[in-house]
Amino acid sequence: MLAKRIVASITIVCILLCLHGCYSRRVVYRAEMEDHREYTILAAVTDEGEYLEFDTGAVVTDSVVAGVVKEGDFIEIPLDQVKMVYIRMFDPTMSCLAAIGVSALVVGVAFLIVLATKECCPFVYCYDGEQYIFDGEPYGGAICEAFQRTDLCRLEHLRTADGEYRIQLVNEVDETQYTNEFKLWVVDHPPEVDIIQDANNNLYSIGALQKPLSATKSYDEDVYRWISEKDMLWWESDVRLKDPDNSADLRDTLYLNFLRPPNTDEVKLVVYGCNTLWASQMLMRMVALFGSHVERFYEEMKEPNVITQRGDWDNWTEIYALNVDVWVGESWARRGKIIGGGPFMAEERVVPLSLEGVVGDTLKIKIAPPSGFWQFNSFAVDYSEPVPFELREISASSMIGHDGEDLCTVLERCDDSYYVMPEVGQRASLTFPVPELKSGSKRVVFAKVSGYYEMHLNVSGLPRLKKIQRILSEPDYVVRFALEEYQKWLEQMSMR
Repeated sequence: MLAKRIVASITIVCILLCLHGCYSRRVVYRAEMEDHREYTILAAVTDEGEYLEFDTGAVVTDSVVAGVVKEGDFIEIPLDQVKMVYIRMFDPTMSCLAAIGVSALVVGVAFLIVLATKECCPFVYCYDGEQYIFDGEPYGGAICEAFQRTDLCRLEHLRTADGEYRIQLVNEVDETQYTNEFKLWVVDHPPEVDIIQDANNNLYSIGALQKPLSATKSYDEDVYRWISEKDMLWWESDVRLKDPDNSADLRDTLYLNFLRPPNTDEVKLVVYGCNTLWASQMLMRMVALFGSHVERFYEEMKEPNVITQRGDWDNWTEIYALNVDVWVGESWARRGKIIGGGPFMAEERVVPLSLEGVVGDTLKIKIAPPSGFWQFNSFAVDYSEPVPFELREISASSMIGHDGEDLCTVLERCDDSYYVMPEVGQRASLTFPVPELKSGSKRVVFAKVSGYYEMHLNVSGLPRLKKIQRILSEPDYVVRFALEEYQKWLEQMSMR
């Protein structure tokens, strides 16, 4: 299946759309499936984690998903036992873009809800020799200039075409996107290792990954099948079952156990996951609380004392930066952090962990993701020693904006020059020279992209100060607020 899984929140339906060899994104919800029989269901994932791929496509009939699976058997799955489906459809309205698997929220809603609710960042598309494929989603969550950051996006689908790399940077969301720098990191490495980045854009050689020995939620629920390897199964909180008034429902605590070799004092935890679509939606809803004072809020985010407070808030809310704890002796010690991203494109990232004080042959790890904000595909560890590799930073040979502007100078470095895309559908076309592959090596290419975006919010009135104060000061209130907003959204959608 997909080498690099493309996802979005919160559980139920995932879609693969196809148009003349090019791809786009759309979403259909469980409650809508009976009303959209033009879709061909390619595969389904049950609530029990069983992945079923259909031979010629399945259909929805009498509240069941029915079809012939690859093995030749005809099966019927009750719709209320389907966690997620992969669907193909003909879409004449979209340009040649990308293959995107999308998980949806839960009830039937407008057909374009994913694009309508996604507040995130630009999309990076790579030419694979035949078509442009969605391959990166940089600086997600950087909602104003004060939040600008540089991301590395691993370009899985990028291939050489006529001696060059071809990339498109596209605005597909109702927001203004400010891109400050765009370069490629070309890494040639020994074939026996892979190269994976961490949250600070450091690169690591990765040898033989080890799966968890066990994975449980709250010690008693086995979630191993959902997060033990890279596949089509994703774990996330089931927000349908969460009560915002029950403090026990505000987080899900996951416990991961790994084998620990003797005399090891550090490890590379490799995490494949990202924030959910609802986490992206909550960014918009929280910023909207500032009403007509949004611009003032953006400016205050630049102040040094506010930057410190923001870091502290990230630390204890964990909605966009998740703490990683390691069992040391007789207590948990904080040793790392998983940085959010997505929600449509998940990146595999390294979280380096110190094992100082850890005893025994088992490495125990704990994370406590806030309900509805995170989704994970796999966790693994690597104890191997670093292996040398060659990194080359490549500037573009051509960069043309949507208005025909030459962007080579604009996107050459982080400075005061930005490529600005204020409208949906605007795109820049980039080409890069292809350096010669080092003999005996394999290659991985990363897009190094810096920038931020501003959401187009239709807000007015005074800030909702009491709500804002509770979000900023009350532990886990932001999660309670998110669950309340989710329930309100469900009620609104059910009345459509």
